[in-house]
Amino acid sequence: MRRWSLILLLVIVASVAFAVSFQASQSRGRGGSPQGWTGTPPSPDAPLEPKAPATVKEGETWVPPLPAMELVAPPVGWVTSGPDVPPMPLTLLRLPRTKITRARFPAIDFHLHASELTNVAAYQSLITLMDSVGMGAIANMNGGTGQALDAALKAGEAYRDRVATFITFSADGINEPGWSQRFAAEMERAFKAGVLGMKVHKTLGQSVRNPDGSFIQADDPRLDPIWEMAARYAKPIMIHMSDSIGRFYPIGPKNERYEAGLWRRPGDISENLYRDGPRPDVIEKARENMHRKHPKTHFVNAHMAMLYYDPQKLAAFLDTYPNADVEISATLQDLGRAPRLWREFLIKYQDRVLMGSDGNPSRGAEEFWIPHWRYLETYDEYFYHPAQIRTPGGSPGHGRWNISGIGLPDQVLRKIYYQNALRHLPSLRPSIEKQLAAR
Repeated sequence: MRRWSLILLLVIVASVAFAVSFQASQSRGRGGSPQGWTGTPPSPDAPLEPKAPATVKEGETWVPPLPAMELVAPPVGWVTSGPDVPPMPLTLLRLPRTKITRARFPAIDFHLHASELTNVAAYQSLITLMDSVGMGAIANMNGGTGQALDAALKAGEAYRDRVATFITFSADGINEPGWSQRFAAEMERAFKAGVLGMKVHKTLGQSVRNPDGSFIQADDPRLDPIWEMAARYAKPIMIHMSDSIGRFYPIGPKNERYEAGLWRRPGDISENLYRDGPRPDVIEKARENMHRKHPKTHFVNAHMAMLYYDPQKLAAFLDTYPNADVEISATLQDLGRAPRLWREFLIKYQDRVLMGSDGNPSRGAEEFWIPHWRYLETYDEYFYHPAQIRTPGGSPGHGRWNISGIGLPDQVLRKIYYQNALRHLPSLRPSIEKQLAAR
């Protein structure tokens, strides 16, 4: 009897302890305890979704504006927290993964940097990589000019069916008399020697300056002979204008490019355009003028014309200028955040979009190439994007997040992978058709 009395007493004590603990937890949930997670009021600085204007009706959609510069600016006196960027966390979700090792169709990478292609061994190594990941051909943006270009063409003579060499635009001497004619003549010489296009770097628009210090933009009259020379020989201009939108904002914790690892070294402001650079609308307006002034010149705008952050603006750009195409390199980290929207966009503009990577021959299949194919070909969700740069800890330097695939139909994949590129590089068609037949 004494034993049962002791057991009953223990049960009563345990019940009371549980009731007290439960009541305390409920109090914390209602904000009754300052230590409770759910009861802690949000910071006045907490990120919140912008509210729709009063003119937007219930159920309608609207597009929030970009945040104001002052909302992204750090507090007065803030300094960078240092170089350490946390590694990407390992996902604890067990999600389906499609086994994929090669592109479904022989892809033409319209944006590859391969300055090392100066000898036969380098070309052979690149071809081996291309075959392993299903790459049909590449356009090398680093052909250079002058003797460097001649050396690249000579070393790659046997590989012209797989490698399209582009002359690299250079603004050196642009402020000197006769520069336009000299560089246009170099372009003509290159095209006659077998060069298939020209690459223009983003330094045009945000780095190259006039003698008075102002930035030289793409619609500068000195560039008219350059764009016209490309039209005369029906060669595409692969042009990178503007920059990631985060580079135009102040450096600080609210800038997602800072959070991803850029500018984490104390005092580092490299390629941040907030203080001293041109504004994006100035660069974009000059780009539109360039397309308008040279309707017979075909421009392939790198990185989705750097308008990956504003699909409406990109759609208007493509609708207005039929001589404008875009390629997807270095944008998958952003396109993959809105897979449904961009799937519809790419299907709608399937005749205007090219595959590109902004990669180089040292990039590996698993960490770089396969994520491109996974994004375009599958509906896989929440996987690592093909990071353009990585922090010392391994985090992707342009987006510490994962992406989801868009599962494009085969007819769209064919256009993005190779058909649209062949409009600009028709000499590669026999090689691509041969590879298609072999598959």
